[in-house]
Amino acid sequence: MVRESGSAPNSSRLRAARAGLMGVFFANGALFGTWASRVPDIKEQVGADTGVLGLTLLGIALGALLSKQLAGQLVTRVGTVPVTWAGAALACLLLIPPALVHGAPGLGVALVLFGAGMGLMDVGMNANGVELERLLKRPVMSSLHASFSAGGLAGALAGGLLAAHGVGPRTHFLLLAAALGALAAAAATRLITTSVAPAPKGNAPRAWIPVPRRLRLPLTLLAVTGLCAAAGEGAAADWSALYLHGELGRTTGFAALGYALFSVAMAVGRLAGDAMTARWGALRTVVCSAAPAGIVFGLALASNDALFALCGYTALGLGLSVVVPVVFSVAGGLGGEQFGPCLTYVSSINGTGMLMGPPLIGFVAEGTGLRAALGLVGVLAVLSAVLMYAFTEFQRRNSPQHAPAFTPRSTSTTS
Repeated sequence: MVRESGSAPNSSRLRAARAGLMGVFFANGALFGTWASRVPDIKEQVGADTGVLGLTLLGIALGALLSKQLAGQLVTRVGTVPVTWAGAALACLLLIPPALVHGAPGLGVALVLFGAGMGLMDVGMNANGVELERLLKRPVMSSLHASFSAGGLAGALAGGLLAAHGVGPRTHFLLLAAALGALAAAAATRLITTSVAPAPKGNAPRAWIPVPRRLRLPLTLLAVTGLCAAAGEGAAADWSALYLHGELGRTTGFAALGYALFSVAMAVGRLAGDAMTARWGALRTVVCSAAPAGIVFGLALASNDALFALCGYTALGLGLSVVVPVVFSVAGGLGGEQFGPCLTYVSSINGTGMLMGPPLIGFVAEGTGLRAALGLVGVLAVLSAVLMYAFTEFQRRNSPQHAPAFTPRSTSTTS
């Protein structure tokens, strides 16, 4: 099992490890932002229509889902740092093939590989974040995810700038793969080095480590909590501009402000999320953030006012920002020493939210209209708070020794 090697690291070593891990999260976000910024060019390159492109894009989710199953086992056996190293190297390298292929089948295979690298990196870096929180004895996962958000924004902006100057995806991906690979490698050298506990006595190889049966229900509650937030995030990304422009009749420039404000609010919320979790605890942080955000967003939709809609998207970004980081932190604490498979379980379910949200909204909009369909985003935000409450109550009644990792510092009331 993964353990900190040697004596406990000093505060400067821990600060360096946190800075390094933030660099890895930034690189991960930038990789995704880089890919997303050139999807229209890749679509033209392979000659795929919208329907076929949608199918090939599922390759990223498929590759990530498969690699995450392996990543959780590797974290348990070899430690978080080697998995993070390997995932970062593969993700950067496998960004290149999608820019080299011609034809939808080749793109589908390339995206499965890219998704596999991203999935391995995702589990490794979040698992290392769990270890870092244990060493620091305070939450830091939210600020790490803020770094991911910043990376995604930087990758998207760089992609737009290069595309505007006529730089093709092939050159773009080669340059960014090299730059982000160098960044990730330099950042990963700062991560806390881990060791692995000795294997059990005997010559029999260690079997696949399953998620303990007693943890499956609480982990499912956590995973679906994160899925609701991720689905809302995906829907905001894909439908905000269309709602503001098509439904409310504002200009395309004004419509772009919806997702821009959502993204900035999410980054700000994640920067503040660690302090909120340390002060209020996991439950209060999610409930007091996600539930009001869902209500405000719903009221904004009902108002039919464009400025109020922008306020709604801002509130939604702030409210959803803390949910996924808290889910990862609590899942890591729930898993105890063998938290790798637990993180894989939660990440695999949670990760479908970004993909599920946009098509769900589109399907419902066909029958009810876009405004009513977007109301589901507000419902999902409130539901994430309800599920977090259900998880906490289940833990209090059934396994108090596995309560959420971070409880308030200013009060004795658990949360």
